[in-house]
Amino acid sequence: MNPKMRVHIDHEADAAYIELSQNKVVRTVEVTEAVLLDLDEFNIAVGVEVLELSAEIPFTRLHTEFHVHSEVVELLRLVRPSVSGYISVTSGSDSDTATSGARRLAHA
Repeated sequence: MNPKMRVHIDHEADAAYIELSQNKVVRTVEVTEAVLLDLDEFNIAVGVEVLELSAEIPFTRLHTEFHVHSEVVELLRLVRPSVSGYISVTSGSDSDTATSGARRLAHA
């Protein structure tokens, strides 16, 4: 298995979506009040919705209760313990945006 993921951040909503695959979402389950898990027709994780950037991602629960593959969990751990603690975005006076942290995801 060679898992990949994309992190989409909406700073205005203070939320993020961690896309694990492009499969169609069939249902969503609440893992915590601030973390939702999207599943496909085979109950395989498609994505993780983080409703607050400071929310901690419950890695053990994702693996044990929702059968998220251990390699995917390890990739998610790169975002630990929260999305806001991993990625910071700053805007300069020239409207350029810099993101730190994403490089580790790209090379994982």
